[in-house]
Amino acid sequence: MTKMADHSSSVEIVEGCRLPVLRKNQEHEDEWPLAEILSVKEVSGRKLYYVHYIDFNKRLDEWVTTDRLDMKKLQFPKKEAKTPTKNGLSGSRPSSPEKEVVSERRETDTDPALQKKQRKSLDLNLPSATPPSRGKTLPTPPCSHVCIGT
Repeated sequence: MTKMADHSSSVEIVEGCRLPVLRKNQEHEDEWPLAEILSVKEVSGRKLYYVHYIDFNKRLDEWVTTDRLDMKKLQFPKKEAKTPTKNGLSGSRPSSPEKEVVSERRETDTDPALQKKQRKSLDLNLPSATPPSRGKTLPTPPCSHVCIGT
């Protein structure tokens, strides 16, 4: 195993940095895939880095020590590289595009009966404004048949 910790004392690794990180593949061979630093912490005087291997499943994300980092290929985060979210704040990944179903249908469908039916189906897909709180039960509708008491 090659140690890469020699340069770590002079450079501060921060969240968002990218660099190759040593890991074992399925055949238990060493590989150095590019990874992004997601978090940094210190435990018992040792720095640990939580890394996400780029183009790998996030279940493979892990805490690694400095000796597994290839500091020679360290890339610092770029400020403009962050993807804005809906509210304008930066995020780690882009959000799904919003669907403009209503506006598309208004342009193509001119039949009022069809528009009403489409609005009704859209209303069914919307979440309720105030979901019932936990612990409360909803009233039971009255029976449509004769109930026999016990």
